[in-house]
Amino acid sequence: MELIITIEIKPHDYAKNEYESPKGSAADYADEWNAYWLKSISDSHLHNLKSIKNGSFLVDVASIHETALEIILQQQLEDVEWDFFEEQIGKLSGGIVVKENDNFRIEPMCCGDIGTTKDWEQIFETATDSWTQLWIGHPWVFYKRNNGIIEFSDYTESTPEDLKDIKSLFSVSETDLKNQLSNIRKQQDEFELSIRKVLNKIDIPHAERVSKLMTGNG
Repeated sequence: MELIITIEIKPHDYAKNEYESPKGSAADYADEWNAYWLKSISDSHLHNLKSIKNGSFLVDVASIHETALEIILQQQLEDVEWDFFEEQIGKLSGGIVVKENDNFRIEPMCCGDIGTTKDWEQIFETATDSWTQLWIGHPWVFYKRNNGIIEFSDYTESTPEDLKDIKSLFSVSETDLKNQLSNIRKQQDEFELSIRKVLNKIDIPHAERVSKLMTGNG
């Protein structure tokens, strides 16, 4: 089992030309969606980025080099009014991916962001033998503790009260999950520092505060 901290690189944010997106879903037309994504982001010279899998817009933060990060940050911050930046800068879209062998068990969903690392870290403080919501965007998942094991449900937009029978989709040991999350925390903190370095390089004001806002570390 492997955890990956990602950000979402949306094609329409970086395309300079109009491209027709594939008609089917990413699940059914993964290669076509990947080609569309690469074509779009290449307009902004991000052609060296690689998503975690074909059809996905999620990129492992550890794989983003400084030049690409500069392009991403400039795009994200181009409309900010710096007199009111605190209210305008949000956390980067994305979050934690759970990969088991070649299976992607959990991925960030709509409205998920890199700051949800804190929600994952709360698992060890709140986990009980009852199902508890883990916010990853929507749909979300549930988790519960079972004899040193953390079980996870499938995606849902329901509450435990609405679901008569929540089934476990997969499970991981508490120790393994805790170790993986410790590594994720280190990567996220390193990513914050990488963002701050680039912001200083391109003379963005309030670099330290902005880097914390964008990574959810503030």
